[in-house]
Amino acid sequence: MYQASQHQLWPDSKLLELIKLDDRGAFEMLYNRYSAKVFHVAYNLFRDKYVCEDLVQELFTDLWFKRYHLHINSLPGYLKVAIKNRVLVYIRTQKATIDIDTIDRMMEQYSADSKLVQNDIARLLDEGIAGLPEKCRQVFLLSRKEYLSNKEIAQRLNISVKTVENQMTIALRYLRTGLTDYLPLAALVVLLQDRL
Repeated sequence: MYQASQHQLWPDSKLLELIKLDDRGAFEMLYNRYSAKVFHVAYNLFRDKYVCEDLVQELFTDLWFKRYHLHINSLPGYLKVAIKNRVLVYIRTQKATIDIDTIDRMMEQYSADSKLVQNDIARLLDEGIAGLPEKCRQVFLLSRKEYLSNKEIAQRLNISVKTVENQMTIALRYLRTGLTDYLPLAALVVLLQDRL
C-alpha cells in the first residue's frame, strides 16, 4: 500500500490510471491539485462564489463517475474546457445576469486581439444607453461618464437623491437585460486568456 504523500509526486497520467482502478486517494490528490484553479477559471467568468463552487463539485463528481471511460491527454486543458462549458451552460439556462461594473472590468482585461468583441460590447452599451428614457439616460451618463455622485446628480438635475437611485436601478436593469444574451461570448474571450 503506497503512502498518500507519494501521490503528490506522481504525474497526472499516473493518477488518472489509478482512478480507473477505483483509487480514491489518487482522485483526492487530483482534486486537491486542481480544484482551486478550476474554481478560479469559473469565478473569472461568473462571479458567484456559491454557484462556482457547486459547478466545480459537479465537474469532479462527473470525472469520478466517468473514470472508466476517460481518455485525457492534458488534464489541465480538459478541466479548463469542462468548467467553462458548465459555466456557460449555467448562464444560458438560468438567464443569469451580471452588472455593468463587471462588464467594465471584463473590457479592461481584453487584449488588442479582443478589440472586435470589446467594440461589440461598447456598441451594445451605447445602443442600450440610447434606448433609455430621457431621465434615466441623463442620470446614467452623469454617473458613468462624468463620475458625479448621486448627491451631485440630484443637485444638477434638481431632483431628489432617491429619484437618482431609482433611475440608476432602472437603467442598470435595462442595460443588463440587453447584455445577457451576449455575455457567454464576451466572458469566453476573457477566459481564453486564463491558464490553469
